[in-house]
Amino acid sequence: MMTLMGRRISVTSWREEGLSRRASPREGMSMERLVTRLVLALLALVVLANAALFAAVKITQDPVPRSLDGQRIFAASRPAVVLIQANYAVTASFPEPTVPKSSQDRLDQKLIAMIRAGRLSLSPAAIDQAAVNLILDNPDVYFVPGANRINDDVSLVSSGSGFFATEDGYLVTAAHVVSASKDDIRALIVDLEKKPARLAEGRTEVQRLVREQSGITLNDSQLDKLISWQDRWVDKYATIDKVDAKYYLASGSAVEAGQHLMDTGTRLSLVTAEPVAPGRDIAIMKADVTSVPALALSTGTPSMGAAAYVVGYPRRGYLEEAAQLDATVAPTLSSGKLTDQRAMDSGWTALGTSAQVTHGNSGGPVLDANGRVLGVVSFMLTNAQGVEDGPGFFVPVDIVRTTLAKASVKPAAGTLTGLYYQALSQDDFHHYRHELALLSQVQTLSAWHPYVRDAVTSTQSAVLSGKDQTPPVLVGLQLPGLEVLGITALLTLLTLGPRAMADRRFRCASRQCRAVRWGKKGERSAGDPTAPTDSS
Repeated sequence: MMTLMGRRISVTSWREEGLSRRASPREGMSMERLVTRLVLALLALVVLANAALFAAVKITQDPVPRSLDGQRIFAASRPAVVLIQANYAVTASFPEPTVPKSSQDRLDQKLIAMIRAGRLSLSPAAIDQAAVNLILDNPDVYFVPGANRINDDVSLVSSGSGFFATEDGYLVTAAHVVSASKDDIRALIVDLEKKPARLAEGRTEVQRLVREQSGITLNDSQLDKLISWQDRWVDKYATIDKVDAKYYLASGSAVEAGQHLMDTGTRLSLVTAEPVAPGRDIAIMKADVTSVPALALSTGTPSMGAAAYVVGYPRRGYLEEAAQLDATVAPTLSSGKLTDQRAMDSGWTALGTSAQVTHGNSGGPVLDANGRVLGVVSFMLTNAQGVEDGPGFFVPVDIVRTTLAKASVKPAAGTLTGLYYQALSQDDFHHYRHELALLSQVQTLSAWHPYVRDAVTSTQSAVLSGKDQTPPVLVGLQLPGLEVLGITALLTLLTLGPRAMADRRFRCASRQCRAVRWGKKGERSAGDPTAPTDSS
């Protein structure tokens, strides 16, 4: 009876529990509606907040950068373009002119014949003057090369352009900028002797020597004849005995060439060089620097009419005396199109451009509309007087790539040029704080970069003067909205979860489901049909 009553109590407890659950359906429905409304309200707030956030982010996003044009290509690429100066210490020599005995006898016979004919007096001064006139009328009859040689030390400088092809300091230039042959140097020395300044200097020196050695003062006509013969003598007999070359580079908005560059420029060495034009005219060099901006090489074959931009350090003259190279040289941009092709004798094809090309541009890059290297400036057409007359021609990039491969150099633009371009884009929108962050990265990566220091100073000044228009950073604020969604979902589970469990328990009790409810120490609770019964 006790057990039965216990079971009845247990059943009654279950039924009371079921009755209590049945007594609150309206309350449950009210709670559910309240929670639903709360959830919907929170969801609405989240949607509105995120909509406003995304709108703000959209408004404050950077505008689309301006399209690439010549000036932007120039600004972004010029840090990788350098002025290259090759200093040649040249030792030249030519045989000393001498008058052999046979020539002296011939001269004496002519003088004696003039005296006998009454055309020359016996005055020593008159005889000396007559001898000078006879010699200058045809000096090659009397002078022959002697055993002694006259040495002349000459300093020559070749100035051109080049560009870095890797961030660790390998660069490309034209071979004729850095590898002048002895024949080229000889021709240029001979040509230098014919320059007006050198001729004037030579006239003064010859007049002095003749006066000191013979006491004779030459008139202008005699000087002209002697100088003209001297030029022919050097042209015929001069040799280049020794050439020592040293190379320097610099980059920036104003490069001090000449002696200043020798004193302060970055040294570099020649790695390999192709023959000069009509050869392939490409040289690979290694500068004593690391972490420098580099340019990307173009791929594919450009079509006629495509854009072409020439960047370099142009100046007149190919090889000049070092003293005449002390000048400030600025980088320039010349814009044009691909206009011509020219088959070269050594089996390659040069590409022509309408972009203006002059001395000093040699070795500089020709860039496409994306700022990638199409080739290297090599030569230009000139008229009979040596005046530039026609398009400039460049060595195409496939030959550049082949020459780099021969030198075991793998071209790679790296990141510095791209970072600097991004900084320039931020400057377009006056986002100076963003620009400053990018410039600081460039400055950290490359102590050599020729433009970044001034750019950092200018940008800092713009920020301090209140010109910065960098928008606020809003992207990070989207996360709280997502957190609200998570909290809302959690609140829903916490609120509706117990309700669902309670409903399940009520259904089980009302239907006398056979779920096992454990009591103390493994006892089965009342209501379990398998629980033991007391028959008493």
